[in-house]
Formats: sequence, structure tokens, C-alpha cells
Amino acid sequence: MKKIFLCLTLLTTVLVSCKKEKALNVDITKSNLDTYAKGELDKWLDVNFLNPYNIEVLYRFDRYQASIDKEVSPVLEENVQPIMEGVSAVFIKPYLDITNKAFLLPILPKEIALFGTGEYSDEQITLGTADAGRQINLYEVNQYDRNSRFSVLGTLDRPAAFHTMHHEFTHILNQNIPVPPAFEAISSNYIGSAWVGAGNPASLAKSLGFITRYSRNNKDEDFAEMTSTLLVEGQDVFDAYVSTATDPTAITKLRKKEQMVVDYFKSAFGIDFRALQAKVKLAMETYAPVVITPPISNYNAGSYGGFFIDKTATNQGAAYVTAFNSTNILTTAGGYPIQNIVELSFVNRAANRTDMVLKVKTNTAVEFWYNLRGTISVSGNTVKYALGTPGTATQYSNGTAFQTRFKPLLDYLTTKTFALNWVDTIVPNSKDVSLGFFDTANNQLGFYGTIIRN
Repeated sequence: MKKIFLCLTLLTTVLVSCKKEKALNVDITKSNLDTYAKGELDKWLDVNFLNPYNIEVLYRFDRYQASIDKEVSPVLEENVQPIMEGVSAVFIKPYLDITNKAFLLPILPKEIALFGTGEYSDEQITLGTADAGRQINLYEVNQYDRNSRFSVLGTLDRPAAFHTMHHEFTHILNQNIPVPPAFEAISSNYIGSAWVGAGNPASLAKSLGFITRYSRNNKDEDFAEMTSTLLVEGQDVFDAYVSTATDPTAITKLRKKEQMVVDYFKSAFGIDFRALQAKVKLAMETYAPVVITPPISNYNAGSYGGFFIDKTATNQGAAYVTAFNSTNILTTAGGYPIQNIVELSFVNRAANRTDMVLKVKTNTAVEFWYNLRGTISVSGNTVKYALGTPGTATQYSNGTAFQTRFKPLLDYLTTKTFALNWVDTIVPNSKDVSLGFFDTANNQLGFYGTIIRN
């Protein structure tokens, strides 16, 4: 049985009082969960799960579906359909879109059991289990609210139901075709059940190249956590996590694991993991729009490495093109015509998400660099750049020598306040690929750039 655990400190207060008691007139012989008439919810579950996928959804409280040595509570009936709609949208249908029923039906769990709370035992809470590839248990359903970002998405160390669902299904896939042995070799710091201890804080796990504290349990949990994080929390969250790691070795390990997950899905099952990832992202945003993260938040979190800005790109901002062309006239007069694509990238996302460098190349491989410091307002969805102190590299010296000739472009970038937004209404199919910077003075597109992901 594969399990997700969460370690919490539980404080218990015992209240003592006087009260009157009376006998309850209840005939327990008439309470039999095995005999009941199916209601509308049962019919809905049959139509949406039992009939098409042969999945039985167990929501009537059965103590023996959970660990008998742990405390657990029944599920609220009104929460069953909302969370199962999410299971269908975010888990089953993305896999169906990428594969087919012939592939999926034999390996789908045959039972999904729902419980109101987590399984409590001492200082641990179990959030999900997968038993022999046949049953998945989902817990904390009573807290579920599709209009709550935390309830739907959770956090890396406090995952929600859909992370749990994909995590547990990854175990089922691994039971059919095991995790590649080379995956375990990437990180040798697995510590078993000790992962819950104070000696394994999130910061340490990250520095060792693990996506969550729980990943340090063993290679199977590590692989499942990598997979479910990439699918549910998504690429932006993963990239932000990786880019803000201070240890280059940790970054290398996380990227190796990411690639191994992608390769495993392709070699083991013929699944394009990136296509599956895109389907899950779309499903999450359609089913629960509350999970949509504005680009400014991803920018501020370190999800993006920077941007390639192409002067000749379709529908590029007119004001930017004018500033670029004016600059190119001046640099060409100085003997250095510049290339149409410039790079605006972060200096060090682990240190901050304010310092960026504008890199401009010529056809003769000469480069001109300028430091730009951004002032970010997440609540206002804006960023404003100012020219910063140049570095010591030769490219900065070139930039200083030609700064007067770069004045039109530098002035444009540093005198405007830009709002960040997608440009898919201007450039079709560009969402999550190209990000637009809109001049707040007139709400017109200033420029847009292709996102640098690593």
C-alpha cells in the first residue's frame, strides 16, 4: 500500500463538565449499510463512473475501508459529487484525451473510497492511499471547496485531492512498469519514515534535490511526487521551485528527475507527458478557475527565466519596434548593427526576481549588456524597470561605451510602467508561451516576448 502522510502537531484539550444524560431510543438492528435504496447521487455516480469506467465510488461510511488503527470520519454527502466531478475532469479525462479506454480501463482503480477527514494517528495524517492498484482512498473531503485555491490546489507540502489522485495513480503505473533504477541514483538521501521528523525541513529537502519533504521517503514516493507536482501544481510552480534553489547541484538533480519522468511516460506507456500536463492544466483551470495564477505572480515567484523579444514577431508592439529601430540606426552608424531578437533575463532568480539583464547581440558576435532593476507590484499587476549599475564583464563595458546609442531602447524600457498579461488574443495559441507587457499609460501592447523556461 502506497501512502501520503502529513505530519502535524496535534494539541488536545480535555474539557470536563457536568451534564444530564438520558438513554437513546435507537434500534441498531435496523441500521444496515448493506441494504439501501439508491438515491440520485448513487445514480449520478453510476452514470459517470461505474458504467463507463467500472469504478465504484464508496462514500457510505465503512470503517474497514480505512486503517482500523487510525481515526477517520465519514464524508458529507453534499461534497461527494463536487469532488468526483473534479476527479473526472482533472484525472480521468486528461488521460483519456491522451490515450484511450483500451489503455486506461484495465489500470484504473476499481474503487475510490471517500472519507471526511484524514486518517489521524499520533502526529501523522494520511491524505491518500492506493491499495494493490485496485482502490484509492481520498481523505479530507469534508473540507473540499472547488472555489478555494487551497482546497483545490493545496501546497507542495500540504497537497490537495487531485495531487493525491495523480500521486496514487502514478504508483499504479509503477506497479505495472517499475520506476527506472537510474532514478534512485539521482538522489541517495532517502530516509524512510524519518521524513516526517524535524530533521527533514522543507529547506533541507529542497537543497538535496527533492520536490517535497515526503519525496525523501523512498524512490517510489519521490517519483510519484515529481509526477503529481508537474501535473497538478504545474510547470510554473515546479520551475519557480527549481529556479529558487540556492544549490546548483539541487537544480541539476531536480531537472534530471523531471526529464526521467517525461522519458518514463513515453518509453513505458507511449504517453506524451507534456501533452498530458497541458491537458491537466486546462482541466484544472476550466473546472476550478480559482487556480489560475496571474502571470505577474509567476514572474515574481521565479517561474520564468526571462524573455526573448523579437522585433519582427507577428503583431509586435509598435512603440517597442520604433524604439528598437531608432536604436539600430544609431548602433549601425557606430559600426554595430544589432540583431532583431534581444534577451531580457533574470540575473539570479534564487537571489531575487528584480535584477534583470538586457542582452543585445550584433552579427559579429559583439554583445551589449545593461542591468535593469524591476519594481514589481503583484497586487497592481505591474513592473517598472530602472537602469542599474553595470557589471564587470566585457559585455557591460561594451554597453557603457554604446549607452548613448542605445538611449531610445533603454528610455522606452525604463520610462514606462508595464502590466503583464497573455497575448493570445493578439497572437493566437501563444498563452503560456509568450508574455505581453502592456503600457499602463494607454493600455496598449508595449512588447511581448517568448518565455525562457529554464
